[in-house]
Amino acid sequence: RNVTGVQTCALPISGIKKKKSFSFSRPSVKQKELFFFLTQLSLMLDVGISLSRAIETINGQTTNDYFKGVLEAMVKDIEEGHQLSAAMSRHPTVFKSVYVNMIRSGETGGFLPKVIDSIIEMLEKQQAIRSRLRSATAYPLVLCVLAIVVTIFVLIGILPKFMVFFEGKYHILPPTTRVMMGLSVFLRSYWWVCILGAVGLGAGGRVYLSSKFFTSHKDWISINVKLFSKLFNNIYTGFFLRSLGTMLDNGVPLAEAISIAGNTIENSYYKAYVENIRINIEEGGHFSTGFALNKNIHESVKQMIAVGEDVGKMPEVMLKLSHLYERETEDSLNQIASMIEPAALVIMGVVVFIIVSSIILPMFRLAGAMA
Repeated sequence: RNVTGVQTCALPISGIKKKKSFSFSRPSVKQKELFFFLTQLSLMLDVGISLSRAIETINGQTTNDYFKGVLEAMVKDIEEGHQLSAAMSRHPTVFKSVYVNMIRSGETGGFLPKVIDSIIEMLEKQQAIRSRLRSATAYPLVLCVLAIVVTIFVLIGILPKFMVFFEGKYHILPPTTRVMMGLSVFLRSYWWVCILGAVGLGAGGRVYLSSKFFTSHKDWISINVKLFSKLFNNIYTGFFLRSLGTMLDNGVPLAEAISIAGNTIENSYYKAYVENIRINIEEGGHFSTGFALNKNIHESVKQMIAVGEDVGKMPEVMLKLSHLYERETEDSLNQIASMIEPAALVIMGVVVFIIVSSIILPMFRLAGAMA
C-alpha cells in the first residue's frame, strides 16, 4: 500500500480519453489551475479524504476540459492501484518532473502532504516573480502603444488640415515638420503598404519569437548583458536553490535533485552551468566547488553553501539562500520599475513635444513672415 492507503500493483497506466474537438490553441493547464488543484488536494488529504476521492472532487470544480481529462485519467490510474507520482508522470506537460519526483519522495517517506505544501510554496514564489515582472513592464508598454496611436492620429487626422497653410513655404518649415508631412502623405497614399508591412512584420516577429534563434539570443542576453544579468541570475539561482533545497529536504538524492532542478530552468546557459555541477558531483567532487563556477554569485553565498555542505545542513542553507535571492529579485524589480516608468514618461513627453512643435512652431514662423 502507498501512503494514501491505496494498494499498488503492476498494472498498465491508463491514458486520457481524448475528445474530438477543433481548436486553434494548444490545450494547456494554467499555473493558477495547478495551484488550485494542489491547494485543494493538500487540504483534503489533511482532513483524511482518500486520494482518488479528493481528485474526483477537485475535478468537479474544474472548468478546463483538458485538465478534467487529465484528472479523470489520474483517478482511474489510482483506483487501479498506482501511486500519485506514477499517475502524474503520465502528463509531463501539466506536472513538471521536479513536482513528480518530489511527490514520489513524499510517497516513499510517508510525508506526502508536506511535499505538496512545499510544491505550493514554490508555485507561489514563481507566480509572485512573474506578476512583478508583468507589472514592471505593463505601464511602459501602454505608454509606447499610446504614443504610436497618437502619432498616427496626428499624421492622418490633424496634420493634413494644416498642410494647406504650409504650401509654397517649405523653406521656413522646421525639419521635423517636413519629415512629418512626408510621413503623412505616405500614410494616406500608401496605407495598404503600411498595413501589409505591419502584418508581415507581425508574422515575422511571431515566427522569430517561436524560433530557436530567439530562445538562444534571449538566453545569452539574460545571462551576459549587464543590464539584465543580475536580475535573471538572481531569479534562476533563487529558483534553483529553492527547488534543490526542497527536494533534498524531502529525501531526493543530490545528483538526481540537481538534474531535475536543472531541467526546470528554461535558460540554456544556466542549465549548462547546473549540468556542470551534476557532472562534478558524479565525479566525486563537492557541490560547493561546482556551484562556485558561476561568477555572478556572491562570494558570501558560495561560502555559506560550502559551510552548509561541510556541516550537513545543505537543505536548510539552500532554502534560506533562496529567500535571500527572492528578496534581491524583488528589490531589483522595484529599481527597474522606478527607472522604467520615468523613462517612459520622458519618451512620451518627447513624442508630444515633437508633434506639437511641428505644428505650432511653423504657424508662428508663418505669422512672422507675413508680418
